[in-house]
Amino acid sequence: MLNWISLYLVNALLSQVKETASPYTFTLSSTNPDAILPSLGLGALFSDNQYVTIAIPLTVIVAVGIWVLLEKTKLGYELRATGCNKFAAKYCGMKEKRNIILTMAIAGGLAGMGAATLFLTGFEQWQVTQSAVPAMGFNGIAAAFLGGLNPIGAIFSSYFIQHITNGGAYVDKTMYSAQISDLISALIIYLCGFVLFFKVFMNSRLDRRDEKRRAKEDRPGSEEGGKA
Repeated sequence: MLNWISLYLVNALLSQVKETASPYTFTLSSTNPDAILPSLGLGALFSDNQYVTIAIPLTVIVAVGIWVLLEKTKLGYELRATGCNKFAAKYCGMKEKRNIILTMAIAGGLAGMGAATLFLTGFEQWQVTQSAVPAMGFNGIAAAFLGGLNPIGAIFSSYFIQHITNGGAYVDKTMYSAQISDLISALIIYLCGFVLFFKVFMNSRLDRRDEKRRAKEDRPGSEEGGKA
């Protein structure tokens, strides 16, 4: 519900400003070109696309930094442990409430950075009168699952998901509906969820089998010890 609260709060604030009272905010490319992120020649690698800026390498660097934080630092280990089981993390002496708040703060900062880089490329305008939450956040769920819930994997999966999303606009020109891109994204989420489910299910089965095997191996030794 906070998504809708944030949406209408931003719309209400922008509607009270004279410069943004129109249905759409200004286009940076025509109003204030200096505010657009520099491209540093990256557009030449993509057929001189003017929307290719330093936002792409910046997000890659941030993703690698998040991976280093989660996998190579004590704080990252505590964040992952709290995410898996906050009660076990508390039992081990970790500050689970602090870790939860810190995780939400990091996630919010990353979301804000992603939105800022999107609008500072001049590619998007914010519609002040819109009543629907943008789908980027929900597409991020599909990208995260497809990337194996790994920051490095999310780099490649988000690129793939965006290709599907953009391809929907071209599919509409054929006999197929443009919503087929949303269907593919939904199938990816479900299939990735099933993969995680079967992974947990098989691991639990293997753990129970190992426990039974160890119990059988320990039983003869305990009987011999009792006879001695």
